[in-house]
Amino acid sequence: MARKFFSVVVVRSVEESVEIVVEAKSADDAHVAAIRHLQKSGDEYAWEKPRKDLTVWHKREIDTPAIVDVSA
Repeated sequence: MARKFFSVVVVRSVEESVEIVVEAKSADDAHVAAIRHLQKSGDEYAWEKPRKDLTVWHKREIDTPAIVDVSA
C-alpha cells in the first residue's frame, strides 16, 4: 500500500497552532502520530511551554512534501 502524507494542524489555544507534516497510511493514523509527536517533542516548537491538552484543529491529505516531521 502506498504511503500518504497529511497536514495535521494542532492547537492548544486559538492563538497558537503548529502544522505537523505526517507520513501515514490514513488521516486517523496521522492524527495520532501528530499528537504523540507534540507530546514528546513539543519543546522544539515556537511556543513557550507546551501544554498537554492538544487538539487537532484539522487534517488533510497533501502532495509529497519536502520535509516530513514524523512517520506513523
